[in-house]
Amino acid sequence: MQIQNIFTDLPVLETERLLLRKLNWEDTDDIFEYASDPEVSQWTTWSAHESIADTKTFLNAVINEYANHEVAPWGILDKADGKIIGTCGFVDWIYHDDRAEIGYALSRKYWGKGYMTEAVRAILDLGFRTMELNRIEARCKIENIASARVMEKVGMKFEGILREHLFAKGCYHDLKIYAILWKEWD
Repeated sequence: MQIQNIFTDLPVLETERLLLRKLNWEDTDDIFEYASDPEVSQWTTWSAHESIADTKTFLNAVINEYANHEVAPWGILDKADGKIIGTCGFVDWIYHDDRAEIGYALSRKYWGKGYMTEAVRAILDLGFRTMELNRIEARCKIENIASARVMEKVGMKFEGILREHLFAKGCYHDLKIYAILWKEWD
């Protein structure tokens, strides 16, 4: 199956505790709750949302990506409380190389409880089994030990440091890069 088909109608993915689904306007308050937290945004390329207007701008961009069948994130819904607690999904896809990159963000209230590991496993499974990718990679700031740990828990291997690879929030950042190959996914 080609990725265009996946993003024509983003499928709902279900895990034990989570539903990964398209974001919608009703998610605005939930997204603002975690996206306005500077402890969450310190690890991202985006700044903490200062107002609901910032969240609406983000949500409008994502909804437009869905409408245009572009690579776009899933919202992570905690089935227990019915709230959107973060996003996870593909941030880049190089079709001719059968390779993609994933990215994610999670509400601080849910850190350290295995939620992101669960979500990333669902995305990897879709990438390998449905999209027939050969390689999926992810990057994080060197200081983001929790994100690196998620990558390790899902079977990704550390491949190195990308020196001053990202310019965000006024400075360059070194990034760790991890990847997993189709033949390593069980």
